[in-house]
Amino acid sequence: MNPDPVAVIVLAGGRSRRMNREKSLLLDNNGRPLIEAIIAQLRPFFTGIMISAGDKDKFAFLNLPVIMDEAPGQGPLLAILTALRASPQAGNFIMACDIPVIHIPFIQKILARSPRYEIVVPCYKDGKFEPLFAFYHRSIIAAIERQIGTGDLRISSLFRTCRTGFVPMDGQKWFRNLNTLEEYYAYLKSEKKTVS
Repeated sequence: MNPDPVAVIVLAGGRSRRMNREKSLLLDNNGRPLIEAIIAQLRPFFTGIMISAGDKDKFAFLNLPVIMDEAPGQGPLLAILTALRASPQAGNFIMACDIPVIHIPFIQKILARSPRYEIVVPCYKDGKFEPLFAFYHRSIIAAIERQIGTGDLRISSLFRTCRTGFVPMDGQKWFRNLNTLEEYYAYLKSEKKTVS
């Protein structure tokens, strides 16, 4: 996979309401902040990695560019808009900071479809999506601005107005979001079993 045409942007500016703490800085079983563990998985495959956040100093230890949120705490669509405006690349893989296990072949599958689409997003048979583990082209900036102007902050609404491709997500057992402390502790427990 050629990493040069695609930037990877990790969104770390959310309020973590359900977790009630900064989930990107929770520690994994090796004592690393989750966001550092995510970056370690991405680094061998991508050169252009950035963090989208509301606080530069908090993530200075990663030694990566930090894109400052234009509207902190206003939701992921605005964070995506800010990230696309700031990205040096036209193509961008944007993901949340609460996805601790990264399966590079699945990202490759998403990026393989990106030349034909402005957005490529994983989807489930029940109609749900994973919009924070998806490809976004900078060409959709105007579409996002128009949508925000109507007061619609749902990422999924973009799928109707932009050229969107879908990649089946069902059966991807590696994938998990850590939205609650229960999910975080379950992840730690499962990783210990994997190591042992």
